[in-house]
Amino acid sequence: MIKLFVLDIDGCITEPFVTPNWETITEIRNLQAQSKNDETIPELTLLTGRPYPYAEAVAQWLNISRPFVFESGGGLFDPVTHTLEFSRFFTEDIQKQKEELLLFAEQELIPVYQGVNMEFTKHTDVGLVSLNEEHIKDLFERARKKVEDSYEDFEVHMTPVSINIICKYCHKGVGLEHISNYTGIPLEEIAYIGDSSGDINALKRAAKAFAPANAIPKVHEISESLENETTKGVLEAYQKIIAENREG
Repeated sequence: MIKLFVLDIDGCITEPFVTPNWETITEIRNLQAQSKNDETIPELTLLTGRPYPYAEAVAQWLNISRPFVFESGGGLFDPVTHTLEFSRFFTEDIQKQKEELLLFAEQELIPVYQGVNMEFTKHTDVGLVSLNEEHIKDLFERARKKVEDSYEDFEVHMTPVSINIICKYCHKGVGLEHISNYTGIPLEEIAYIGDSSGDINALKRAAKAFAPANAIPKVHEISESLENETTKGVLEAYQKIIAENREG
């Protein structure tokens, strides 16, 4: 039985920079509320590359009480105890390298592309966002080359609207394991939904993996493909999990 359903935010719960589908989010939230009294409905939590304040806001939309992970695997917040902790892999040396990569982004990437902005408030990684997909592709290649040439402890991931330069020991697979260890819910009882390259490590570790219709091909290859995109895809997956829990 699946006891916890872990959600990516961008490309899953929401479409980036678009007004949320509040009607569907409300349906998801209502199911989450019912999970308190119905063991066949798994509780929800989040595993996102977004920074802590963004993740906390989305957790509030969904009335999430389970700990969630932000910045891929960089940090965890428990809404019940208000415990905030960062990955043990984020050492002083990794911090120093991250600051160097942040300077690289500020000095050599952002000035080149109009409309590209830093994803502020991040603590463990470097994020850049833009609505221009061609700019994102160029940024990804430049960041990837920089990391491959000089920063073996880091890796770069891309979504349609962002690139994230993260410590390779703080990816979403590690984030999912952290949620499992913190909650005491084994990976064999956890489902995950994701849409981009940054989600692959978590999708491979989860007992059930889902890909909304908008996911990249590599995600579809290792996940159960859904008919719907983004928020409706999350609801579709949630309903599938509940139905399978009840059949089992």
